[in-house]
Amino acid sequence: MIAFLLIVVVIAAVGVGLLAYRHRPESSIESGIRSFRREMRALAPPPEHPPAGAPERDDPSGAGPEAR
Repeated sequence: MIAFLLIVVVIAAVGVGLLAYRHRPESSIESGIRSFRREMRALAPPPEHPPAGAPERDDPSGAGPEAR
């Protein structure tokens, strides 16, 4: 009976260890830079003008002014 419980506890501990290892937060310098950039993009105000080459908003077909 004790051996069975010991086996179950060892298997559970190994499983928890593997899950903790796979889902640990990234700690490299590059991951910190990516995280910072992602937060800055989220906080940035929306652009005033659409990027060059973007379709106009009022055209439901998505075609630019050259298609008219």
